[in-house]
Parts: sequence; C-alpha cells; structure tokens
Amino acid sequence: MNTTQPQHFINVLKKCKQSSKEAVENLESFSDFKKYMHIQRPVEAELEQQINEAYTSPEARLILVCGGVGDGKSHILSYLKSKYHFLNDKSIFYLHNDATESFSPKRTSIETLANVLQPFSDAELEVGGFQNIVLAINLGALNNFVDSEEGKAFSRLKAYVYQKKILESVIADEESPDDHIFRYVNFSDYHMYQLTENGPKSDYIKGIFQKVTQQTEDNPFYQAYLKDYEDDREIVAKNPIFQNYELLQYEDVQDKIISLLIQVMIKEKLIISTRALLDFVYNLLVPSVMENMSHNHIIEYVRGQEFQDYVACLLPFQIFEKVDASAIHRAIDQINPTRIRTEQMDQYLIEFKSLKEGAGLFANHINVSRLPYLSRSLFQNSPWRNPDSKEQGSKKRLIKLFVYLYYFLPKENHDFFRDETYEQFMRYLFYWNKRERGKLAKLYKDEVRDAIYKWNGEANGDLVYVQVGQPQTQYHALQKLEIEAHIDNKGILPDSELFKFLTMMTIQFRTKNVIYESDTAVPSIDIDFSLYALLIRIKNGYRPNKKDKFQFIKFVEFIEKLNNSGNQKNEIVFESKQFGKSTRYRLQYDETFDQYSFMET
Repeated sequence: MNTTQPQHFINVLKKCKQSSKEAVENLESFSDFKKYMHIQRPVEAELEQQINEAYTSPEARLILVCGGVGDGKSHILSYLKSKYHFLNDKSIFYLHNDATESFSPKRTSIETLANVLQPFSDAELEVGGFQNIVLAINLGALNNFVDSEEGKAFSRLKAYVYQKKILESVIADEESPDDHIFRYVNFSDYHMYQLTENGPKSDYIKGIFQKVTQQTEDNPFYQAYLKDYEDDREIVAKNPIFQNYELLQYEDVQDKIISLLIQVMIKEKLIISTRALLDFVYNLLVPSVMENMSHNHIIEYVRGQEFQDYVACLLPFQIFEKVDASAIHRAIDQINPTRIRTEQMDQYLIEFKSLKEGAGLFANHINVSRLPYLSRSLFQNSPWRNPDSKEQGSKKRLIKLFVYLYYFLPKENHDFFRDETYEQFMRYLFYWNKRERGKLAKLYKDEVRDAIYKWNGEANGDLVYVQVGQPQTQYHALQKLEIEAHIDNKGILPDSELFKFLTMMTIQFRTKNVIYESDTAVPSIDIDFSLYALLIRIKNGYRPNKKDKFQFIKFVEFIEKLNNSGNQKNEIVFESKQFGKSTRYRLQYDETFDQYSFMET
C-alpha cells in the first residue's frame, strides 16, 4: 500500500512538463516516478534479450542501441540498469550514452567514441576482450563515426553496420560474419504505434494515458486528484484542470486522441518522443492561463473565473487551439475538425444561426453529462439569450466547442470526420509491410498505374504524354508505354500486428519487354501518405500543377525512367488541339525497311 503523502494535483502534473527534472534522462538514475510511468515496449524486449545473451556469451559483445533524438534509448537503458545488477558491474558491462557523455572537453565526440570503442577496433578484436559495451548512439553520429578518419581502425564494425543496413530506411536481417561480436537494436525501426488490418493503434500511448488516469492506489496523479477533491469539492467541480482529467479518463476519448496523434505522425511525419508525449499530456490538461500558477493561486483563479473563460480552458480547446504549445499541437492544427466541411455539420452551424437558443443543440447531440459543470451552467450563461454584441465572441467559442465535442463526445456514433484516403493508406501500409502483396492489387493496378498515365494529362489507353523540346499549348507528343508491376517474392509475415515497419511503401514498375540488370535497376518510388493522397486525387480527375511536380519530384523522375524505356524510338503520336478539336498524327519507324511513315490516326 502506498503510504506516501499525496501532493497537490498540479504539482504532480508538472512532472510531465518538458522542463521538469523528471524529463531529463541519464543512465545513473531511475526515480520512483519513472518506475511508475515505465511501460514495456517491444524494442525494450529485443534489447533485453541482446543484453542477456551478451551476459552469458563467452565472448565480449558490442551492442549498438541506435535511433533518433528523444526516442527513449536512455530511459530504457536506465530502467534495465535498475533491473539487472550486472549492468552496474563495469568489469562485465560498460554503458555509454554518446549524446550526453564526454571524457574530455579537448576531445571531439568522434575521438571520445573511438576511445570508448577501442576494445572493438580491428586490432583489439584479434586479441579478444571480456568487457561488453552497450552504446546508445544516434544514427547520424554512428554514420559520422564509421566514415571518419578514426573509424578506419574499425573496418569490421563498419562492414557490420553496412551489411545490416542500419543506416538505411529498410528493415533487413542480413547475416554478417561478425554477428557473434556485434549486435544492434534500432529504435528507428519501431514506432509509438502498431499496424493492424483494421487500422493503426497504440498500446504504448494508451498505456501512458492509463498510467496518468487509472484509479489505483499507486497512481500519484489519481491520489493527488483525490486529495484536492476532498479538500474542496466545490472548486474542483468547476476547475477546468480536473474536468479535463475526468474527461481523459474515458477510454473512447483516449482512443480519439491517440487516433489524432497517429494521424500527425503519418500525415505530418512528426516524430513524437516519450518526453514530448508527456509534455503533451500536461498541456492538454493544464490551460495556458494556469501554466505558472501554484495550487493556491489556481483556487483563487477558479473561484473568480467567468463561464466563457472556463469554456476556453476545456480539453478540446487545449488540443486544437493551443497551437504554439508544442510541435504536436502545431501538427494537430492541420487536421483540426473545424477544417473539415460536411453536409451534416453545415446543417448544425445553420441551426446555431437560426435558433433563438443554440445551447439546445448541445443537449440534443453532445454527451454533455461527461462535463457536469458545463452541463449545469450552459443554459444560464447562454449568449443566445443576450443580444449584446459583446456576447458574439462567446457565441463563436461555444459553436467551436460544439464541433470539438461532436468529435469527442457525440450522443450517437458517426463518421463525419472520417478520412477514407488515410484509412486506405494505413491498410495498404499494413499489407505492404506484412508482404501480403495480393491485398495490394488495387494500389498497383488502379491507383499508382492510373497516376503514371494521367500525370501529364489523360491520353487514354497505353498512351502517355511526353515532353519533346519546349512545352507547347497547341501541340503535344505522346508515346505508347506498356508497364507492369514488379513484385518481390518474399514470404508473408505471420504477424497480425506489426511493431517493426516502414512508414512508406516502395513500389516498383517495369516496362514490358525490357530486360533489367537487377531488381534494383527496376524503377521504384517510395509512397508516403502525402504522395498517396495526391495519387487518389489524380485518379478522381485532379491534374498536378507545377507546385505538385516540384514537391513530388521523385515521382516525376520515376515516370521519366519508365518513359525512357517506352516506345518513342519506334513510334510517337502528335496531338493538335485547336478550337476545342483534337487531331492526332502518328510518326512510325519501320525497322525492316528503315523508313518513317506519318499519318493521321
């Protein structure tokens, strides 16, 4: 049983802030708060296995713990140090965090690293050693080291890094002759969410939310919440921080926030660290106006707050309107529900303008019982009852709140904010990473192939527009291009949930009857969400403009590679467009008689 005296709620929440000392990681400490907040991830299980294998191995091993900035390498290593006593015995294991440790200010980071890794240099490997080394290192630093002057003394390590493709955006398991000496875990192969056939989900983010909200004796957040609740129930009842916390306790609200976070990781390519996620939790619970207030100051503020100020502090506004709070908030602003126009939502907005009492729409369509103070106070503070122009700002804020609450707390489930293009992309991403190529037929045959033929304008059949000389408005050149999907034959993965995966799909097409030197010579394109969304728009009739062609220059190059192996050496079609009429002429080369023919088609 937890006998520690609970702190005030705001003080416990502040531990989640980016600036909190709890957010600072080092390998030597693992506080009680961090122990409570710790959630095992698949990458931790892989690293733990590597460390235990090294512990029982007769040979010393170097374990590379690779990844990006803030992805949790230090946190997991400090957790494992607290779990395994042998990791604290430097005669057996030496743990080094390249991002934070340096022996001498006179040495560069590369010189320091060369010194740390000396036992695994080519020369020392011939002698053999006994001390295992676990090196936490960012991929950029690893790349700089193996390519440096000092790195020349580590050719076997460099060969291992390249054989395992650690520095590439691929998930590979190539064998290396030095697998018994070097091991690695790449945090960049893992994500905060997993892929499933029914769409992405995140056990990890859900775990963080539940650590904060679960009603247990060992939860410092919940115990602090209870203490403040018992101290002054009247204030807590209208304190937005507590209302937001109570709202976050609902699992369906958690799931919708998780969906938003996964969307911005995919759509905006946002990398979210655990540190940033906890800071986000703090920001969605604590309004900016209360940011630097003490517990007593907050009580005084709540006691005198106006209803419209209370509304502005509620969780939906903390998610969608707090744009400057963090990179996560800025990314979420791009998928704000108010940016999505639907016929039903337009109807509600019309009703807000036409009804004498707009507050009734909340009672009809929103589950306002989850926000008791709002439910009790909305009608008596309704701006629709007061024609004063000063109330117009309050009215606009409540209409926005309606849209946000219709996203989070609708009385009846709906799919008004559904993004079908995103959902289809995530299904394809699952099948592609699972290597279930049969489920990708529509992607290859309809969507990518369509875009290739329509990129420069729809020409019909197997004809594509090609550029000959300067761009023309009256005359256009076309060629016949016959292409087919190029698929690898790797076996389907058995997993129903994928934790290690790439967030873009590499698609290959080959021109028929063309012989390529190798699979890597076949034209390929990496399709991320933004490119996929454009392909769907093209399929539906959109014509890419100059900005699109500049932004997706890789797709332009991909099409050019296919066009270069097309039929233009033997046949080319010219199209004349005048006064709305289109006429085509065919220039054809007869190889047998070495003759050209030119005719109208």
